[in-house]
Amino acid sequence: MSTLDLKNLWQQQSSSQPNVEEVLQKAKSYKKKSQQSMIISHITAFGTIAYLLFIAFYYDPEVILPKIGIGLSILAVVIYIYSINALYQLVNNIGFDTTSIDYIKKLKEIKEKQRKIQTTTTSLYFILFSLGLGFYMAEYLVALSPNYSIPIAITTIIWVGINWFIFRPRLIRKQTKKIDELIKYFGDLEKNVD
Repeated sequence: MSTLDLKNLWQQQSSSQPNVEEVLQKAKSYKKKSQQSMIISHITAFGTIAYLLFIAFYYDPEVILPKIGIGLSILAVVIYIYSINALYQLVNNIGFDTTSIDYIKKLKEIKEKQRKIQTTTTSLYFILFSLGLGFYMAEYLVALSPNYSIPIAITTIIWVGINWFIFRPRLIRKQTKKIDELIKYFGDLEKNVD
């Protein structure tokens, strides 16, 4: 089914439905924002890896624990980037010349992959990165007096908690809402045609 077929089907709908141009625009906007998000994620990830490598070589920790921490943090970033690349590959493969049923299937496949990334991969990333941060900070916190090390450790733990319990759920809700809207629009189109 081409875009023209979608337009013809949409014109058969009741006037309470949004027009096909609006739905196609939302779909194209979702795809464009996904691509922009992927580019930003890659830049941030490679910048983080470069910074971690700089720290590892410039400060050259004396014990192995900080090096393990840096390695775990880099591994976490690589795993996360690999996962989002797979997700955005699905987004890029969506064509607007497919049938709306195929389009809905692709969106549902993306949603399922997104859910997997949000649960397993993001959790794994978070755990590995937090462990890496903890291992890295261990050598330096032990070297500091308790007057400094305890507040730094507490502040770091609070920051990790805020990211895990506040920012992460917000991001998940925002991403899920976008794709649910697209599935709803195209699903309504199919229901009204059948």
